[in-house]
Amino acid sequence: MAAPVKLPLIARKNIRDEYTAKIGGLQTELKEYTGEDYEFSVNFDVLYPTLKQDERYQVESPGTIAFNTYEGVVYKIKTMTKEGEDEAAKEFLNNVVSKKQINILVTDEASSYSSCRVKDGVLEILYKEGGYGTNAGYAADNLEKELDKAFAETNKGALPLAAKKGFRDDFVEKKADLEKKIAEELLGNTITLVADPDAIWKLANEEYDKLKRSEKSSIDLDGIARNMGSAIYAYFEGFLGVLQYKFKQDDMMVEAFMESCPKKEVHVKLVPKGELSRTYNDCKFEDDVFVIRTIPQYWYTNVSDAADEVEKLL
Repeated sequence: MAAPVKLPLIARKNIRDEYTAKIGGLQTELKEYTGEDYEFSVNFDVLYPTLKQDERYQVESPGTIAFNTYEGVVYKIKTMTKEGEDEAAKEFLNNVVSKKQINILVTDEASSYSSCRVKDGVLEILYKEGGYGTNAGYAADNLEKELDKAFAETNKGALPLAAKKGFRDDFVEKKADLEKKIAEELLGNTITLVADPDAIWKLANEEYDKLKRSEKSSIDLDGIARNMGSAIYAYFEGFLGVLQYKFKQDDMMVEAFMESCPKKEVHVKLVPKGELSRTYNDCKFEDDVFVIRTIPQYWYTNVSDAADEVEKLL
């Protein structure tokens, strides 16, 4: 077996001064955001022969590139976890990257100049052959999406991180103000806005799995996850708009609505295709609550019209 090629002095010195001497600080910073010790692994002996030898930056500064790459990853995790304050994001990351290891690889499997993926519990930062260092600071831009993809492989139908965060940030944290505005239109009658993101996601996946391959593009699972909170909020906001435009604080209409909705709840619900009374969405009184319904194929579509037939139901 041939002996490994000895790296040039300038490369070895760069690795020592710009990577080995500095990387510990990044690992300490990452622990602040994750609560865990992560190993950074890059095999420069294996990596170096893949570099473009006529690219001076690659061959003379492999350590600088590796450090900059990890710096970008740490910054992404800092943002994703809100500097370690977002416990849900921390837990999700630590569970999916179960080996607490982040590797840098140069491979023809890379989908772009720089990208990331989770494989066997390891977060891998990938560079195309000959592209080491290209877009180093952006290699982890799709980290949340890749975490969700890896999570879904072993947790079919479970709510992904993007949906959890979106539901919390774009709906839960904003709904109190929306409920207050709705109460004003209902002459002081308080209404609770209700949505179950787990049930929405579960049904979306079930309906997706029923489709033929040629039909699967009709359901955008990534979009449903990404817009979980903002879409739910928009449906309820559309309901508020209907109250403002059609009820206009008319006491007779408000009384009729409250009599039809004794539980004082308005729900957003996903149902299978074929259950709606019209194409994109509909509304109905069901089990003493008012329900705004849509199907996976038309999630977040025509949201302002979803509750526009409420007066016909009274």
